[in-house]
Amino acid sequence: MKYRKELQRLLAAVGDGPLESTGKALDMYYEICCGCVLVAEQNLQEQNRQWENAGLARTLLRFAGHLEIYDHMLNSAYSVTERMCDAIYDHPRLKLELLGLYLKIIRRLEAISGHELSAADDVRDEMRLLERNIVHADKGEFEEIENEGVLKKDPVEWTAGWEANIDDADREAYSNLEGQPRGMGFCFAFWHERELALGRLGVEWRNPHLMNPGVMFD
Repeated sequence: MKYRKELQRLLAAVGDGPLESTGKALDMYYEICCGCVLVAEQNLQEQNRQWENAGLARTLLRFAGHLEIYDHMLNSAYSVTERMCDAIYDHPRLKLELLGLYLKIIRRLEAISGHELSAADDVRDEMRLLERNIVHADKGEFEEIENEGVLKKDPVEWTAGWEANIDDADREAYSNLEGQPRGMGFCFAFWHERELALGRLGVEWRNPHLMNPGVMFD
């Protein structure tokens, strides 16, 4: 809770005006980025309020994108962007934007140091997969979409309609499950509420249990 309150305080202090280049301002922007990451990671750890993470990522993009301009802030921008990339799920287009900033920072660091960073190849590979799947989803070519891991997921999760509605659906799902322990079997209760919420928003979704028959989930 303290991370969220501090982040809200910093954002209120900065406002929506043009970003500045003073040392004090850049330090505050970095603190905001750290706050975004900490709140997002806390949401994931607690399995709650994960619908906030997309908004936190967009906030980080604004401030980390500004930090990237300044050589002495590159390492700071690198660390927060890397961690936010790991905290974003269910938003392929947003994830692609984050990875784009991450790769831009990596390239700047490589140019300054004269050395290649090992993360660059992995980022480029992930971006290529996201780009291909997004294109296939936009064309309705769901059979061409490549799985990211071992488990299959509904191809609808690559569509713009999914990405535009998933946060509202998850907000409703978590609200309906408030107070329910995040232990064994919670995933099934959450998937049920998510499916109902998405349906009311016009998105038909098959949960991981349906997509992976025979796989045990807890």
